Amino acid sequence: EAICVIDTEGIVSVCNRSCENLYDIKREDIVGKHISEYFPNAMGLKVLGTKKPVKNELHRPRKDSYVIINAFPIYIEGEFTGVVTTDRDVTEINNLAYDLEKANEAIAMLESHIKEISGDNFKNIIGNSIKINNCIKVAKQIAKTETSILITGESGTGKELFARAIHDYSGRKGMFVPVNCSSIPSELFESEMFGYVEGAFTGARKKGKAGLFELANEGTIFLDEIGEMPLQMQSKLLRVLQERRLRRIGDEKSIPIDIRVISATNKNLAEMVDDKTFRDDLYYRLQVVNIELPPLRERQNDIILLARHFLTEMAEKNNRRIPELDRDVLEALRACTWKGNIRELKNVMEYIVVVCGEDGLATLDTLPANMTMGSIKKAVDGAYIETDLNEAVKNLEINHISLALKECGGNRKKAALMLNIPRTTLYYKMDQYKIK
Repeated sequence: EAICVIDTEGIVSVCNRSCENLYDIKREDIVGKHISEYFPNAMGLKVLGTKKPVKNELHRPRKDSYVIINAFPIYIEGEFTGVVTTDRDVTEINNLAYDLEKANEAIAMLESHIKEISGDNFKNIIGNSIKINNCIKVAKQIAKTETSILITGESGTGKELFARAIHDYSGRKGMFVPVNCSSIPSELFESEMFGYVEGAFTGARKKGKAGLFELANEGTIFLDEIGEMPLQMQSKLLRVLQERRLRRIGDEKSIPIDIRVISATNKNLAEMVDDKTFRDDLYYRLQVVNIELPPLRERQNDIILLARHFLTEMAEKNNRRIPELDRDVLEALRACTWKGNIRELKNVMEYIVVVCGEDGLATLDTLPANMTMGSIKKAVDGAYIETDLNEAVKNLEINHISLALKECGGNRKKAALMLNIPRTTLYYKMDQYKIK
């Protein structure tokens, strides 16, 4: 291991041969000099100020190398005399982990391709995380029933894609009819939904018009942004769902319909019920089964898989070569909070495809300005902070471990298996990051 010792003034007193080789410096050049002349952000300077040890900090001295740094205060007969740091080169280990990750991604892509050629209706839902797989499992269990489904989740999490997959898997022979409830003016809502007959109102078509519910007969109607539906229309929708019949505007007879209803929202409908802005009886009829899609930040293992999928898709769309993502870009993608979720990630991948240079390698300079490593944003107690690579790695580890423990109900043995690390490593990390 590389060993370096500094005194209380920050002057280097010891630098061994391993340190020379690791950092390509000479002992005679650095000994007697202030450590900051060679290492402005030296971990020893941090310990010099706090007098507290720093353990297992990942550092990247060069683009192609990684080291683990430990730094400890030195006390002789109770008097603080300086700091000793030990640096261990873990580049080969890190590269092996990177290669393993790429192999796992390749396997996941093959599994996705197998789904496609085997006719799996959920083939377009990319991901291997526990949360998304649980959503798919529930969706498949209820797809062939007549049960109403409410899909919830943040904007951009793929609610319509999920609804379409459920319809395709259900075997219903009618169409999948998506309806964005927020985009239909309130004065046109009833005519768009239920249709009208000739002469029903000024400007009505001669032969009338079938509504969206009629078009979805024997199929599925997808009511997106259901929380935006006008309150006066909610009662009419409830009647149609209860009676399974509808009446066009201006018509005296009703029409029987056979439809499956899937709704979606990024709002809290239960709170809207409490606030009297959404009917409770309609809420309970729509939410027989609730599928809650996780935000992308809770699908860490899926981010790179999705990124590569979108790179391929966007390259084909724009007739460009598929860019290769360098390691800094991969780390930036994982560290991003993705407030726009999958939709935002897809947008960024298209940006990379169209601006990537002729060498086909996407670097940090290729990313949109708001995603550079100097401004990776991490959510901390609802705020956003600027962070360097070491801090990003630390935050990612804390996030991974915390999510695994939550998924496993606090069972450390299961969490270690999920993270694919020894239990002793998990215990150490939990102690290091004060995770309970």
